[in-house]
Amino acid sequence: MKNLFLVVVFIFCAIKTNAQIIEATPTIPTNEYVDLLTEKFIIPDSIKQKYANADLNLTIVLTITKEGSVFNPRIKNDSLQLTSNLKKAFETLPKWNPKTENGNAITALKAFNLAIFIPDTKNNITTNAKPVDGNENFYRQFIKKFNVPYQINQDEIKILVRFIIEKDGSISNIAILGSNEPKLNNEVIRVLKTMPKWKPATANGLPVRSDFKFPIMIKVRNQKDLDYYKKQFLQ
Repeated sequence: MKNLFLVVVFIFCAIKTNAQIIEATPTIPTNEYVDLLTEKFIIPDSIKQKYANADLNLTIVLTITKEGSVFNPRIKNDSLQLTSNLKKAFETLPKWNPKTENGNAITALKAFNLAIFIPDTKNNITTNAKPVDGNENFYRQFIKKFNVPYQINQDEIKILVRFIIEKDGSISNIAILGSNEPKLNNEVIRVLKTMPKWKPATANGLPVRSDFKFPIMIKVRNQKDLDYYKKQFLQ
């Protein structure tokens, strides 16, 4: 009887382990969803003044129902008391594709980091930040350093990354806004950390911090194709 019990437990565990699980995702591209959330998320002026020219880093926690609705969105450790504003922002956002297990929709808890750059409205940027050697050379250097250490299944790598250009031109606060190949996110961050400094944005002739969105799109299927792409692109 004891052996039979062990066999039953083993089979049950095997079934659970082999379950096909698909995580919940927005019904629109992730970067578009984040942009909409940021746009509709109203930050009080008092907080904007406090965090002017800095990042507001929030951990968002929400429940995705079986129907794909967002339930009880909140901010973890909400010291700024912004949860009520967050809930209003989610009211008009599109539904999600619910999490599924073996094809059946289930309720799921989601958590993600939201970084909102608060510009200093007192400083009107007169020149935008740009790579020292120009945009084209920046893209070339990025692709040259970019490595795919395993075979991927995407026809095209699509990653949207956001970062801050500091007053001294250095790149900081790198955040992935959307990616169809999450395993490459760390590689994107690694390469950006090795890139040369930029010419910072200026306001009234003085350097200021600014944010920049960098879209990455590469048509490849594996490392061999990526090497070929590099060779063609860097000629």
